[in-house]
Amino acid sequence: MNDIKKIRIERGYSTKDVSVGSGIPYRTLQDWEAGKRKPRDVYQIQKLADYYGCQIEDLIGKAE
Repeated sequence: MNDIKKIRIERGYSTKDVSVGSGIPYRTLQDWEAGKRKPRDVYQIQKLADYYGCQIEDLIGKAE
């Protein structure tokens, strides 16, 4: 989940921007980026991928 913060910063978004645009609560995004929590289901991470215009694998990494 480390790529969530990396992608956000690379694109110049604040956590608030992402929260408002994706519909994911601000605190939830903070916890994901800090590694305190993980998304509870694929639908949450899909919202984030849709907002960024990328694939889920870009956010969470590819299984090897």
